[in-house]
Amino acid sequence: MNDFLENLEIGEDKIKLSKEEIKAIMKEHGKSITTETKKVEDKYQKDIDNYKNTIDELKEQISKAPKSDEIENLNKKIADYEQKEADRIAKEKADKEENILTNNILSIFGDKKFTSEYAKNGLMNDIKLELKKEENKGLGIQDIFDNLTKDRTDIFENPNKVKDMPDMGDTDTDVSKEAFDKMTYNQRVEFKHSNPELFEKYNN
Repeated sequence: MNDFLENLEIGEDKIKLSKEEIKAIMKEHGKSITTETKKVEDKYQKDIDNYKNTIDELKEQISKAPKSDEIENLNKKIADYEQKEADRIAKEKADKEENILTNNILSIFGDKKFTSEYAKNGLMNDIKLELKKEENKGLGIQDIFDNLTKDRTDIFENPNKVKDMPDMGDTDTDVSKEAFDKMTYNQRVEFKHSNPELFEKYNN
């Protein structure tokens, strides 16, 4: 993420972040990952204590159980709790890995503007699925991101879309000459397409 921030250029003037700003962002990013990881750990801590206490109690009962059938029943209960503990450990590990992966993908997204949250979440899920495929072994998140977004026009907002000008009305016919003069080249191209007559009038 540090390389991404060092190469990031903001705005039309392509201003780069200072080392102090990058350091501050990386610090906050680290705090975010630590916070999310702590949430996952706290979520399962109670189950950890309960399972361990129950297993210890059952083992103690076995040592005092006089009948073989009672011992067999307790052994089954122990096996069940031990399996649940193994499942909990596996799930905790998977949740941590999922949290780290999500944060790494978000760092690749950077300050890109998506057309919708649906598009953003869909792209994130697609990246995760592609990373699991055998044919993509060896590819990084950036590689998968580039492959999925190449030549796509439905994921990110168009930076060249004509924005509302200060003197624009509700329709193209209300655009003033002053507002037209302030348009960028790409905005004029779009305006020409939507209102060719008014474009020719202002452009002459």
